Amino acid sequence: MNQSGRTPLHAAAIAGDEATVSALLAGGAAVDAGDDQGFTPLHFAAQQHALAVATALLAAGASVDSVNAVGNTPLFVAVFNSKGRGEMVKLLRARGADPLHVNASGQTPTGLARLISNYDVAQYFEDVAT
Repeated sequence: MNQSGRTPLHAAAIAGDEATVSALLAGGAAVDAGDDQGFTPLHFAAQQHALAVATALLAAGASVDSVNAVGNTPLFVAVFNSKGRGEMVKLLRARGADPLHVNASGQTPTGLARLISNYDVAQYFEDVAT
C-alpha cells in the first residue's frame, strides 16, 4: 500500500493493465479496497476508460456502486471522464449501476450526463426519468 492507501490493484487499474489486474485478483487481492479517498480499483478503471480491467474487476465481484469520500460511484466517474465514449457507462449500467445515486453534492450520474454540453453523454441515460 502506498502513502495514499492505494494497493497494487489500484495501480494496475490506473495503468489499464488487465494482465496484472487478473494476476492480482487470482492471488487474492481485495477487489473493493478503497484508498484514502474511498476510490476502489473500479473507480480508477472507470476514470481511465479501461474496459477490460473493469470487466475483470466486475467478474471478480467488484461492487458496481461503491462510493468514494464524496459519494461518487464508478458510474459517476465514468460519466465525468467519458469524453463522449459510452462503452464504460454501458458496461456499468448493464451490471446494475444506479444512474440515480445521489453524491454528497446532490448530483447523480444521470444529472451530470445531462449537464455535460461538449459531449453527448446524456444519450446513455435516455431511458432514465428524473
